[in-house]
Order: sequence, then structure tokens, then C-alpha cells
Amino acid sequence: MKDNESFDPTLLSLLPDIQFLTASPLAGGLTNRCWKLFLYHPSNNQSSHYVWRPLTSTAQAFGINRTHEYQLLRLIEGSNLAPKPYALLDTNRNNNEQVLIVDWLEGEQADQRFTNQQLCQLQARIHALPLPTHRLDIKQRIEHYWQTISAHLKSKQLLSIYHYFDNKKIKHYFPDTCCHFDLGRYNIIVSNDSDRFVDGMSAKVIDWEYASAGDPSLDLTMTILANALSPEKAVKDYCLAREACDITLVSTEVLKWLEAVNHWQPWCEYLALLWYLVGYQVWHDDEYLQQAKQLELKLKQMAT
Repeated sequence: MKDNESFDPTLLSLLPDIQFLTASPLAGGLTNRCWKLFLYHPSNNQSSHYVWRPLTSTAQAFGINRTHEYQLLRLIEGSNLAPKPYALLDTNRNNNEQVLIVDWLEGEQADQRFTNQQLCQLQARIHALPLPTHRLDIKQRIEHYWQTISAHLKSKQLLSIYHYFDNKKIKHYFPDTCCHFDLGRYNIIVSNDSDRFVDGMSAKVIDWEYASAGDPSLDLTMTILANALSPEKAVKDYCLAREACDITLVSTEVLKWLEAVNHWQPWCEYLALLWYLVGYQVWHDDEYLQQAKQLELKLKQMAT
């Protein structure tokens, strides 16, 4: 079967100046089934590539909202850090079924040539973007995951962890900024022109589906855990980038940011634990269950 035969281009008829050419499925993208589209625009006789990002039942299980993603991408459109949004299609308003179409970014996924320092500098650039109108309420997101997870996956140990965090107060350390909340190298696109180095300033970030306003130290903590960074080194690199290399300011900020990262780390691990359980329930992949069990063992001592 050709790729085009499994993609339904009917919805594209809702858009002006579009002729469908081809579609091919994209690998990766755990919470959605994305397609790379090749579309022709008769008005200017140009053809361009785009990414088709649907709101599937799987994406809904993870709390994804394409309207929020579209609004945020519109907000930061001039930053040159993210793909430009092309259209948001409401396929069924009653069922909240949506498709987001964004520009395709040429390049390749970042690897270790994109250094940890560049990663933290990129984090600081994201936090300097305009503030989104929607924000992450971490307890609300936790409750969404908890309600999505089947009862048979909720062990006594997991229940005790749930009650521990449910009764624990969240401390906010810094004013809200724009946060990506999934900044791993797997979501960074860099130029494939050179095999020797990567220009960090030209890097772009994809998959803004979890992005929102939030405490930047929470976002930094997620980045540290997702990329297995040294918290001390990452905080220092981040503060240097945030304070424009003013060493005096950095030395006074590092301890505060480290305190914040230490506060958020168990919250991030708990959120990841629930995310893996939702993932296991959706994909029936034992690797997700194993990851969840490891985090459950790590967190159980806090709840006893």
C-alpha cells in the first residue's frame, strides 16, 4: 500500500489555495500520528512541505490541546524558534477533534554534537518568549493522568504515592514564563550542513504540544531529567545564559535555582511515572510499565 492510500486528504478542501500532492507518515511522535504533507499553492505556483498533527484519542489521553498549541505557535511566530502554524481545522466540534498543520522544518534531529550547554542556552531563549495565555497546573495534569489510568494499574504502593503528592503543597519559585515542558534533543532540529559542529543559535524546537506558561524552574527540571544532565552544571549554564553572562548575578541565582530544581524533581518523576502508565495503557508496551515501576520504587520511600 502506498502512503497516500492511508491518508485522507478530505479536510484539506476546507483550506483555500491548497492542492494535495503527497503524504507520508512520520516516525516518532508518541502522542500523535503525524504526517508529512506536500501541498501545492496555485496562487503563487509554489509547493511546500507541512506537518499534519491530529488530535487523536491517544493525544487526548495525555491532555493535549491543539487549540492551545496553535495559539502558542502564533504567539511566538516571529521568534524563529518553532515551526510556523499554517492552519487549525476543527473536524468535529462536539468531540473536540482537531488537526493542526504547521510548516515542515528542514534539518535533522539533534545529537550529542548539540552540547548540554547549548541545550541550556536554548532553554533560556524559550523562557524569554512571550507568555502564553494558558498555563500548566501540575496537579490538574496529574489528576487527568490519574483518572485516565485503569484501576488495575493502581497498586497500594501507587495509591500511597498519589495521596502523598495530593496532600503536598507546590512551591512556585519564579514568575511564569513560556515553557516547552519536553525539551529533549529528540525535539530539536539542527542544520545538517556540517558534521563537525552544531550552531546552537540556528536550532529550532518542534512538538510544542505540552508547552504553556509555567514556573521556568519546573521546565528546567524536566529538561535536566529528560537529558540526564548534571543539575549543578545545567543550572549554572542556564543562569549564565539567562543573565547574559553577568557572573555577579549568576553566583547569587544558582543556589536559588538549584533549590527550585530539587523541589521539582520528585514532582517531575511522579508526573513521568503516571505518563508511563498512561503510555502502557495506550500502547501495551511492557517497557513503559517497567519505566513506571522503576519510578514507583524510587518514590515509594517519600510516601512512607
